[in-house]
Amino acid sequence: MKRAGTRIARGAAAVETALCMLVIIPVFMYAIFLDDLLRHVLDAQETALSTVWDYAVSDYAAEPKGGESFAGFSQTQGLARQMYCDHESGLDSYGPDKGIECKDDVSHHQELVAHACWLHPGAQQVECTLNQQAVGSYGVTLHGSYMSQFNRGGLIRCSARSGVQNYLLPKTLFSEFSDVDLAKEPKDRGAKDVHGNAQKKRDVEQDTYLLPWEYIALVTDTWALTESQSFQPGDSQKKAGDLYARVAQVYTNGENAGYTQMQTAAQTLVTQGISNKLLSPTLVLSGAKPGDDPTRVSMSIQPQNGGAPTQRINQGQGQGTYFNNEWRDWDANNNEKTQQKRGDYYMGCKKPGAC
Repeated sequence: MKRAGTRIARGAAAVETALCMLVIIPVFMYAIFLDDLLRHVLDAQETALSTVWDYAVSDYAAEPKGGESFAGFSQTQGLARQMYCDHESGLDSYGPDKGIECKDDVSHHQELVAHACWLHPGAQQVECTLNQQAVGSYGVTLHGSYMSQFNRGGLIRCSARSGVQNYLLPKTLFSEFSDVDLAKEPKDRGAKDVHGNAQKKRDVEQDTYLLPWEYIALVTDTWALTESQSFQPGDSQKKAGDLYARVAQVYTNGENAGYTQMQTAAQTLVTQGISNKLLSPTLVLSGAKPGDDPTRVSMSIQPQNGGAPTQRINQGQGQGTYFNNEWRDWDANNNEKTQQKRGDYYMGCKKPGAC
């Protein structure tokens, strides 16, 4: 009797285990699917986020080529597509003689259940656009002409969207009790060509999980100059787009009414001074040095290099030391105070370089 009871108990346990496995195994499989799905969502977010921040280190002063707004705009997003063609940044084999992961290779598809792909209809590899006029425009003619000549940055928007297909879970479970589909199932998921399956014409809503669009935008420093600027009174433009060229574009622009009025008055004043022998004939405006000609730009600036922005200027028989910006205005000294407080307030960092 005891042995028979043991057999009955064992039989009952086996039946219970079999019934439980009908629930436990699908739940376990769905947990794996959700884990893969969540990871693919994070991969898509990383793709868009990483790409847009790459634009923060672009050289906006470099001369663009091929009709681009600034140097390297297309190259930046192109390299990002190659890095994330396998959906994550850990398997980078693109480049000459470095593999074919960005072509027809599907070896990066190692997931057990959910396979992500940029090639699904409705999905999109990371793409970025630039809107130069959306940021910083005052709607003033003089300012607009400056922007058209020197503004190469602006509002950069990047977007990406990935699609995921289920390669393991059954579409239905216990169909005898329910006719509700538990998972989207591609008809040809048995094939190993994940890329080919993704591109086939089909009802995407029925067999593909299109993940949410990932959007992110970055406002670049539209007036940024990468190289330090250094000019002495009397210097002229040294390089296309340098600080002198930018100041001259505003100061001597014909749309600047103040410059037009000042130019005529200055020419009259200097001519009268020479005629009345109050000024040397060498100061005639057509041949005067920039520093002696009020109708031409004369500016003074040099790198600060951690100290006060002082500069020694030749004058008369010697030199004098001057501040070349409003570092010291003998009133509020706002520039100096800003520099001193940067370590306390800049991006929440209490010590420069420590965060």
